[in-house]
Amino acid sequence: MNYHLAEQIANERLTEARAMAAQASLLRDMHYRPDPLRVTVGLGLIRLGRWMAGQAAKQHTGPRRATV
Repeated sequence: MNYHLAEQIANERLTEARAMAAQASLLRDMHYRPDPLRVTVGLGLIRLGRWMAGQAAKQHTGPRRATV
């Protein structure tokens, strides 16, 4: 293998390594943003409603119809 080819391969690998490092740095810098309070409260209310409904809500599997 000649020196020019080895140098080109080394340069390509360095470029790839730098690109991977830059991408990892961007991912590391992203901050985790928790859900807004309204989402947390809404999901909690849904969970509470299902818990309060209990088995009665799970047993009723018929189609829902509007009454006239």
